[in-house]
Amino acid sequence: MSSFSGEFLKRSVVDINGDLFGHLVDIVIEPRSGEIAEILVEVTSEIDLSKLPWPSDGSVCHVPAQEISQIGARIVLRR
Repeated sequence: MSSFSGEFLKRSVVDINGDLFGHLVDIVIEPRSGEIAEILVEVTSEIDLSKLPWPSDGSVCHVPAQEISQIGARIVLRR
């Protein structure tokens, strides 16, 4: 049996145009509300992390939940 988060890890994360942004590596949950606070995305090598509006650690970008447009077979960002 797989866990809830395990079902989502490695899913593609795409921008509003459908271009690949990276792959989901973790989900951060707000403990008090139980809502998603941010997702951690391993960004594709073609993207310059220094130009992104979100913090990053190495190749992993911390994307706030407010930037998520849709979660399904892939995760779609608002921009």
